Amino acid sequence: MHKCTWRAGALLALAGLTSVAASPPVSAEPYWPPITQAPTDVRSPGRFVWGELLTRDVGAAAEFYGKVFGWTFETYGPEDDRMTYTVALSGGTPIGGMVYASPQKDKKAARAARWVGLISVVDVQAAADYVESGGGKVIMPPRVLGERGTAALFTDPEGGLFGVIHSASGDPEDYLGDDNQWLWIELWATDPSKMASFYQGVAGYDVVDGASRGESAGYQLRSGGYARAGIMPKQSRVPTTWLPYIRVRNVAETVAAATAAGGRIMMQPRQMHGTSMAILVDPTGAPFAVAEWTGRAREAK
Repeated sequence: MHKCTWRAGALLALAGLTSVAASPPVSAEPYWPPITQAPTDVRSPGRFVWGELLTRDVGAAAEFYGKVFGWTFETYGPEDDRMTYTVALSGGTPIGGMVYASPQKDKKAARAARWVGLISVVDVQAAADYVESGGGKVIMPPRVLGERGTAALFTDPEGGLFGVIHSASGDPEDYLGDDNQWLWIELWATDPSKMASFYQGVAGYDVVDGASRGESAGYQLRSGGYARAGIMPKQSRVPTTWLPYIRVRNVAETVAAATAAGGRIMMQPRQMHGTSMAILVDPTGAPFAVAEWTGRAREAK
């Protein structure tokens, strides 16, 4: 909540390189668009500037997010969803990407899809070295992705999936997301204190107690004078994961629209972080949160 944690843009697609995508990607190399509509040559280390939906059914996901949030889509590649890259737009502004990811062979695997976020860093290789030395794993080593820049994909010591990027064109402008755009992101972890220490070294964050102002649980990761992400204690049965938030005008109405469109409710609307929020799961299995963000809510921060 604060100033643009997840900036609009097409998001990193790394099919075949995550725990929900154990098989190689179907296409040899998808088109990797830059993360800005126009070059900025400005970078904000520590910001989550990119993200991607890894899913087994791009078409179903696009239909869902289109119905619930009014997103529109641009697809690059052939008609086969397994070989394309899909960019999601809100009000004409790119806000995310979708890519086909093969499921695990283990049919008991619960997480069929997920959103993955990328952190802007100065040096991708240095971040990879740090992750390995800090108990995390390098899932995709640093590599140049077409016009996008250099990126890498990791898991933290608890298995949370995330990535880093050094954009070839610079980071998008720092701004607070509008309705139906990204608002916030937080890690739900077994040991928030240890995870805060781990992520502090990924991008030189300042760590502040409390996931939000006035809260005692969790931590904030701050850079450039802004809160970029939160870290919260999770319930024991929930895997460690990064949870993205979409800003909405009315949480109750959004929850109703999401269920009507085939999504399900993971957490009913409640007051948290000084505002109303809920956790949903899209029809392909990817969890995300929705939250209102009014002037009163901003004052609570």
